[in-house]
Amino acid sequence: MLDTHRIRIGDALMAQGLLTQKQLSMALDEQKRAHRPLGEILISLGFVRSDQVAERMASALGVPLLRVRDIEPDSVLLSALDASFVRAAQAFPIALENGTLRVAMVDPTDPEKIAAVRQCFPYPLDLCMTTDADLALLVRKYLSGQSGAVAALMSQREDAATIDDFPVEQVTTAILGDAVNRGATDIHIQPEETITRVRFRIDGVLQNAESLPRFASEAIISRIKIMSRLDIAERRRPQDGRLRFELDGRRVEMRISVMPNVFGENVVLRILDRTGGALRLMQLGLDPSLLHNLQRVAASPHGLFLVTGPTGSGKTTTLYSLLGEVDSMTRNVATIEDPVEYPMPLVRQSQTDTAVGYGFHEGLRALLRQDPDVVLVGEIRDQDTAGMAIKAAMTGHLVMSTLHTNSALGAIARLVNLGVPSYLLVDCLIGVLAQRLVRRVCENCVEPATVTPELARWLGEDIGTPRMSKGCDICGGTGLMGRTMICELFLPNDGIVDLLRGDVTTERLEAVAREHGFRSVEDDGRARVRRGITTMDEVLRVSRSHRLERE
Repeated sequence: MLDTHRIRIGDALMAQGLLTQKQLSMALDEQKRAHRPLGEILISLGFVRSDQVAERMASALGVPLLRVRDIEPDSVLLSALDASFVRAAQAFPIALENGTLRVAMVDPTDPEKIAAVRQCFPYPLDLCMTTDADLALLVRKYLSGQSGAVAALMSQREDAATIDDFPVEQVTTAILGDAVNRGATDIHIQPEETITRVRFRIDGVLQNAESLPRFASEAIISRIKIMSRLDIAERRRPQDGRLRFELDGRRVEMRISVMPNVFGENVVLRILDRTGGALRLMQLGLDPSLLHNLQRVAASPHGLFLVTGPTGSGKTTTLYSLLGEVDSMTRNVATIEDPVEYPMPLVRQSQTDTAVGYGFHEGLRALLRQDPDVVLVGEIRDQDTAGMAIKAAMTGHLVMSTLHTNSALGAIARLVNLGVPSYLLVDCLIGVLAQRLVRRVCENCVEPATVTPELARWLGEDIGTPRMSKGCDICGGTGLMGRTMICELFLPNDGIVDLLRGDVTTERLEAVAREHGFRSVEDDGRARVRRGITTMDEVLRVSRSHRLERE
């Protein structure tokens, strides 16, 4: 029987030198507010890694800690398992030996999870511990059927030469299911002269999936159109729609774009994962000082706050996380979005519709008559929307929005180019966050990195403990899996505000901002590399300027 009395995980981490008293105090304060396990809070704040917490908890409980590489589940047990049970119980049965079931659990002290396991497997339990990340890897490795569903259907119909012999509905469902199970954010169906390519965007990078015979292309695209309630007869003009279906008992929603191509119609489906809802700000893995500053932004009574970055860099996720910090019980919070991606309680959310002349500018103008305190505008795209957002920020509203620029400081020049007078911008801008998403090292095959002269020069005097992954089956041989955010936050102070009132270049502004503690996206990436979270190549891939430098 496990000793499940209070485990002082914070003290154990401090004793190992992995946590400071200040960090522990901050996490305990957050625990009082969020009512979540301390270990989970420490991980989401970025103070420690999940494996470090798991090691201390396993030691305190007196149970072994099992990683993915240590687990070889029994094939008979695998046939009785499904992904939904493992995710719900946070447990993975491994083997049945001498009438005792060996189970790896994320939290072996949770009586409800243990009861769920016993309900399905009525045996005495030998409990072990694993991490939440490793449990997800086990599901992906053994239960997702991540690349086999389409291939299995294709092998059953290898002799199919016409569409009459091809399982269109089954293959279409398998493509969508495979993408979701592999953690893809987008599905690309691309007809070519002889084949139809299917590719998934996973962790920001396109990866090849199962290719389809060319004769099946139109039928599969028509099936997707039917599921999305689009016009299957229209093949000359672009179409946009939404698609919903059930997978393993959960609802999956996708946004679809169809566009005419030389060899047919090109289809892109954006997967909208609403199962977990919006992330909390503390779950983004931000540094404590940055987290504190963003919490101050969310508490601001009025002003304009912008999040910048390229498409797919997580700007909307960050904005939703900021909204989660706003007290929506005492403040009227409303949004204008395109589209609404996550429903939020106590937040009035409106979706634009250009077909009826309802864009961001029109929506924001109407919304300001609804007595809002906090307004989220999906994107500032033009002069009218920019001007309306500035006026709203200056008349007592907290306005949050996104802007397409390469850096935080570049947002100022962008707004001026859109026609916003610099003197108005100075009076209402409270901050700009620029961000990128980088892939994390795969925890299943991670090892200490070799510090090359190039890496040493890039990291500077503080080398830290960089890590790398050699590649395995789980990460597809890339050594990278999952993503995290790197960012830069610009908060104008009195000295910088005075500078902004004149005609100042972005380079001069950055020099002054650095004197006041400003840190660039690449600087934040260096800190992540020193902590072994990502690699130098990943940081440079997303943070280098779009202008090519001479060798």
